[in-house]
Amino acid sequence: MGFLEKILSNKKSMIFESSQGKMVTSDLFYRSLFDYHPDIVFSLDLQGNLLEANQAFTDILGYAEDEIYGSFQRFITTEETPRVQDIYNQATRGVAQNYDTLLIHKDGDTIEFNITVIPLAVNDQITGIYGIAKEVGEEKKLKNLLQERKQLYKSLFEHHPDGISYFDIDGNFIDCNPSLEKLLGFAKSELIKSHFDFLIHKDFLKDTWNGFFKAMKGEPQRYEIICVHKQGHEVFVDVTNLPIVVDRKIVGVFGIAKDITNKKHEDITRKKAEELNKYLAYHDALTNLPNRRLFEEKLEQAILISNTLQQKIAIMYLDMDRFKYINDTLGHSVGDKLLTEISKRLQESVKDHSVLARMGGDEFMVILSNITDTNQVVTIAKFMINLLEKPFLIDNYELYITTSIGISLYPNDGEDSQTLMKNADSALHRAKEQGKNTYHIYTPSLNVQTYKIFTLERDLRKAIENDQLELYYQPMVHAVSSEIVGVEALIRWNHPEWGLVSPNEFIPLAEETGLILKLSKWVKQAACSQNKAWQNTGLPTIPISINLSAHRFLHKDLLKNVSDFLNESNLDPQYLEIEITETILMENRETVLNTLSELKKMGIKIALDDFGTGYSSLAYLKQFKDKIDTIKIDRSFIKDLEDKDTQFILSSIVELAHHLNMTVVAEGVEKQEQLNLTRRFKCDIIQGFIFSEAVPADRFTKLLKMKRLDPIDPTGETSEKIFENQRKFFRIQLDFPLSASMTITQVKGKEVELGSTEVLIEDIGIGGLRFLSQIKLAVLKDIILEFKTRILDTWIQVQGAIVWQRQAQDDIYQYGLELIIPENERTSLTRLLNDFSLQLRKSPLVPNCDFVMVDKYNYLKMK
Repeated sequence: MGFLEKILSNKKSMIFESSQGKMVTSDLFYRSLFDYHPDIVFSLDLQGNLLEANQAFTDILGYAEDEIYGSFQRFITTEETPRVQDIYNQATRGVAQNYDTLLIHKDGDTIEFNITVIPLAVNDQITGIYGIAKEVGEEKKLKNLLQERKQLYKSLFEHHPDGISYFDIDGNFIDCNPSLEKLLGFAKSELIKSHFDFLIHKDFLKDTWNGFFKAMKGEPQRYEIICVHKQGHEVFVDVTNLPIVVDRKIVGVFGIAKDITNKKHEDITRKKAEELNKYLAYHDALTNLPNRRLFEEKLEQAILISNTLQQKIAIMYLDMDRFKYINDTLGHSVGDKLLTEISKRLQESVKDHSVLARMGGDEFMVILSNITDTNQVVTIAKFMINLLEKPFLIDNYELYITTSIGISLYPNDGEDSQTLMKNADSALHRAKEQGKNTYHIYTPSLNVQTYKIFTLERDLRKAIENDQLELYYQPMVHAVSSEIVGVEALIRWNHPEWGLVSPNEFIPLAEETGLILKLSKWVKQAACSQNKAWQNTGLPTIPISINLSAHRFLHKDLLKNVSDFLNESNLDPQYLEIEITETILMENRETVLNTLSELKKMGIKIALDDFGTGYSSLAYLKQFKDKIDTIKIDRSFIKDLEDKDTQFILSSIVELAHHLNMTVVAEGVEKQEQLNLTRRFKCDIIQGFIFSEAVPADRFTKLLKMKRLDPIDPTGETSEKIFENQRKFFRIQLDFPLSASMTITQVKGKEVELGSTEVLIEDIGIGGLRFLSQIKLAVLKDIILEFKTRILDTWIQVQGAIVWQRQAQDDIYQYGLELIIPENERTSLTRLLNDFSLQLRKSPLVPNCDFVMVDKYNYLKMK
């Protein structure tokens, strides 16, 4: 249990309420259970002394009641004492235990028991343990029958003329008979715990593995291979593999090897060579799955069959998210093993009549034949995603990976293999755009969001060359004095079409395309130079913080680059702070520790960003207490700070951080009440809109000259109110929003054809409308938007350009649109809106709205 869970756990004593409403303790129930339980029930104190035992204790073990009290250890055999003591220690720490052991009868014999021990708690304090001991009985007939069968098996095993071996599920020798020793020249002691690989001729390893795996699936196999004798010569054997089933579970494989050396060596090797060459031409060498060549042939066959039988087929294109990161950080050996395990899981998720292929790298494709409906494909896609989310244990690394899946259908999305594969690839890219770890079914047109991501990815490479990147700066303010004590540098992209693009939108693209190193280098260089420039003008000297992604932090040239930038700018290292996330601490722990140590030696400060959202617990901070100077409380805590539990958690975090000599920064503080609470809980530094949003360098220079900042009144006039005051036409205010479809029709005079995206209209008039969307759009009159909605059973279609924008909630944006309406359409639209306004006055219900609005923005969540 983590530190927080221990703090928050509030275990209460069990009580029962009588039918008259009176509260009574459970003592009577407990006493009855204790005294009359047929098994031994006892309790011990923390020193292991017997406090109490029921009648079964004396009846079963033969002691008188006055002989049992004292140390419980005297009832345990000497050999079992250390193990039992460790188990009891676990129980006194709050973890229930179950184990088998021997207890000593009064006459000196031992009796086997299955014992369960649980913590004994009084007023939330563990004062000892309860134990229940159940005698383990044996049926002599069953034991004798088992012994007889063992002898029969041993006789068959030992005296069989063919070589017989027993392998575990990994292919390691558990046992073998004398015939196998004679056949291969190896003694049993040389084979036990060894893997069968070293006995098999390299040309027959794949055949052997194939037979072994099929036997592990419950299918007996027979095939011919060549083994290598201890003296080096080849031995031809006919192999039979049989699954070993215990309690309906396959626990290993029997191998029966018959000597067939008299067969012609030339015939066998020629046949195997031909089969091997054919196999390698059509299969992936790493995973043994069909390769691209075989997949395309199988797809052509599937299309021909489906066309003849008038059936549908589905193509699934899978790409592993973050696989490149694992390959780059842990090496190709780990990456190859991970791909092998991934292929095994994927084979579990598709049926036998389906085709699974590795297309290269971390990409796989699947053919699903005879599809009856789309839901059938979606079910399989979801199963694949869930299956791959479970951790992989590779070389002592616990690795997590997800997959994105693109789906195309025959004949809807293409009538030939190349078109179907291309469209599945297109759908795959859209799945990644939606946040990865999801699936997407191909649609022929891009919508607004996918078009935006497409243009951002296309133009990102030119952003640095065209001087489109810019740093914005958000001040960090001392919680008590309100002085500016630091600044965080945040990258922005001034895109020619989409305006100011936030890092949340383009940093993931930079990581996927490999541009993150180039961007990160630019940020460090620009931040160091800017901070030194402020110092040279006599402004207060404060540290500047920059964010590093996991990929960049683990890059081999990080330390050299940081040192070079500091030297070029002549910035003292104490005025540079590097922010990392909790995830980085979990990846390659030794490398991270070494890098942190070197940065600290240089005099650079380290901050742990977004604390509380990743994998680590508060206890994890202890391991890095000498490496981390600051923790930044994630804005999700600050947002819910009115909640008492959140306040308690924040207070605990701050207390522990201060104990470890760490500074605490509260991020995302926007309201006066949040500021008051963060001050009350003794956060050291405040960062958020309450003091300032992130601003360009010239505006931050003015803030820095002020030295201290006062909280900003959040009730100031917004862009929406300014434009509202300038409106020429009346707007209909909607208590319930109108659902509408939006698309982009023109960008800087160039017409585009895109699919539509759903938005919600809050008000509408002849002059414009206000709408909500999850897409961040630019305030540019060069981008023409088109909206289609239904009012009073009449579909209308209007166009316009955005004139203002603001963020309403996380990932929800509010916009003002100025309409462009031809004169001949204005009259009919005016008449329709007038009728709509009258209808709203008569009834508060909107015919086009089939959902309820809980508060101003919660209808988006219900959509």
